[in-house]
Amino acid sequence: MAALVTAVIPCFNHGRFVAECVASLEAQTLRDWRAIVLDDASTDGETPALCDAVASDRVRVVHLPKNHGRALVRNVGIGLAETEAVLSLDADDALEPTHFERTVPLLLSDPRLGIVYTDYRYFGSEQGIMRGRPFSRQTLYVAQYIYAGSLFRRSAWSETPGYRAEFSQGNEDYDFFLSLAEAGFDGAWVPEPLYRYRKHAGQWSAQRAVALADQILATRQQLRALHHEGLAARGLLGAFDHVTWSKDAEARIAAGEPRAARASLRRAAWARPFAVTNAVLFFRALAASNMRGS
Repeated sequence: MAALVTAVIPCFNHGRFVAECVASLEAQTLRDWRAIVLDDASTDGETPALCDAVASDRVRVVHLPKNHGRALVRNVGIGLAETEAVLSLDADDALEPTHFERTVPLLLSDPRLGIVYTDYRYFGSEQGIMRGRPFSRQTLYVAQYIYAGSLFRRSAWSETPGYRAEFSQGNEDYDFFLSLAEAGFDGAWVPEPLYRYRKHAGQWSAQRAVALADQILATRQQLRALHHEGLAARGLLGAFDHVTWSKDAEARIAAGEPRAARASLRRAAWARPFAVTNAVLFFRALAASNMRGS
């Protein structure tokens, strides 16, 4: 039977999860699927063999000779896919059994649809649900409500820059989804938690939290530069900047950097002076400063 959808599964040092990930594909109620597992030159000594262990007539395993990173490795897998419907699925995540049944026919029913997305269900060290919202280009420029593990058209991907190397540190999915919207494709939301997103145990060290905040800020600035025309045409540069600096202020508070948080908050307030979140973040930063005595 010909496949309708391909799951592209990058895997770097996450071999211990890949069997569970593939098992969630085996449990799909829509059976016409294939998968491509890409071992992205893993270095842990066990992932290559663990990837080979899931190979089958449905699951192709590819070992890359050098590491491509979280953005570009997806392009490799998409390029190898032979179906119009493609799903990006991280090796440490999984799908609910009805994911393909609820999303694939919807995507393929309308050539104007470039992407179909669902809610997320957290599992692992945390449990919860992250909701999406109805598709709107205007809103997508300001709030990312389409998440990484979403179904898209391979032909639509070919009309965009794909996953760009500039986003090797994060936000590669957000950039790709904005590119799909700018290429003229619509999206459709299935308001059910059908993608399972693993939360890993363990706390960030203060140093790692600061590095993560730096990465997020850098990728947000890259998003602004690459999508400046679309943001400016919709009058959303200020709104985008407010979100960027508000997120950075939150990250700096979490990283124990209240002084840096206040600096980011001033930038957020400059972008949108009367936003309610400015006051909320101000008092959080103030409380953090009092606790640290800074």
